[in-house]
Amino acid sequence: MSAAQLAQALAILDRPVDKNLLVGVNTADDAGIYKISENSAVVYTIDILTPVVRNPYIYGQIVAANSISDIYAMGGEPKLALNIMGFPGNGDPETMGEILRGGQDKAREAGVLIIGGHTFVSNEIKYGLSVIGYIHPDKIISNAGAKPNDLVLLTKPIGAGVIIQSALVGKNQGVDFNPVLKTMTMLNRDASVAMRKAAAHAATDVTGYGLAGHLVEMAEASRVGIELELSKLPVHEKVIDILKLGIEDPGITMNLGSFAERVVHKNVDHLLAKLIFSSETSGGLIIVLPEERLDVFKKHYSGLAPVIGRVTKENPGQIIVR
Repeated sequence: MSAAQLAQALAILDRPVDKNLLVGVNTADDAGIYKISENSAVVYTIDILTPVVRNPYIYGQIVAANSISDIYAMGGEPKLALNIMGFPGNGDPETMGEILRGGQDKAREAGVLIIGGHTFVSNEIKYGLSVIGYIHPDKIISNAGAKPNDLVLLTKPIGAGVIIQSALVGKNQGVDFNPVLKTMTMLNRDASVAMRKAAAHAATDVTGYGLAGHLVEMAEASRVGIELELSKLPVHEKVIDILKLGIEDPGITMNLGSFAERVVHKNVDHLLAKLIFSSETSGGLIIVLPEERLDVFKKHYSGLAPVIGRVTKENPGQIIVR
C-alpha cells in the first residue's frame, strides 16, 4: 500500500488520546511508545513481509531483523516478540519450520524472546513479528527531532529492492547476493547503541518507502528541510547496471507517486535519483545528529555510516537532492 493510500485510510480514524502515549500515529514513526512509569516506557511495533529470497531460513532471519529494527530506530531495547505467519493450507511444514527457525535465531541474537504467535491460512507465505521493547521516556529518538545544521547518516547501502527484483526476473547481471543478504540479515543494534551514546536528535529505518520516503516523513515530522548528496550514498554493487536495463522494483513507482512532489532534484544523475525511491527490506538507520557529536558516534560504531546530507531550516517538509 502506498503512503497516500495509507494516509487516506487513517484519516477516517480518530487519533488516540492518552496522557501516557508518548509516540503515536501523528508523525509516521517506526513504533508506538507508551509510558508505564516515570523511568520506563514500552516500545511496540509490528511488521510482516512476503518472501524476498528463496531460502526459508534466511527469509526468516531477514523478517526478524526487519521487525526488530523499528525498536532500534526509536533508541529502544527489544525484549519480547510474537510470530505472525500466513501459510498455504497445503504448504510444506518443514518450510514453515525453517522460516520460524530463522526468525528465532535472529531474535535470539538480538536478545529477544519469541513467546508464541498466530498462524492463518494464506495463498502466499507471509511472516512477521510483533515486537515489544523498553525505553526511558526521556531518551526517545523519534523521526521528529531533526534540527537545522544536523548531519544525516545512513548505515546500510540502498538498492536491495532492485537486486531482489532482478533475481525474480532472471536478470541479476552476475550480482553476488551474499553482501546483500548480509546487510538484510544484519541487526541495526550496534548503530542504535552508538546513536544513543552520541545523543542523536532523530532516527528512522529505511524500509518500504525507500530512502526518499523516509527522509520526507522525517522532514515533515521535524518541520525542517533536508539536503541529500547523491554522490555520498552507499549503494549495492551493480544496482545502477540493473537500472540501466530498465529493471525496477515495484516500490519505485509506488514511492514516486507518494513522495515525488516533495523531492526536488538539482541537476543530478537520474538513475541514482530514481534509486532513492526504491523499497528496501531490512534497510539501515537514518541517523541525524549534531556535527560535534559525529566523533562520539564513530567511536562507538565501526560499521558503514557515511554522512549523506544535512538538515536545513529552509524548505520544510522537502528533500533537496544534489
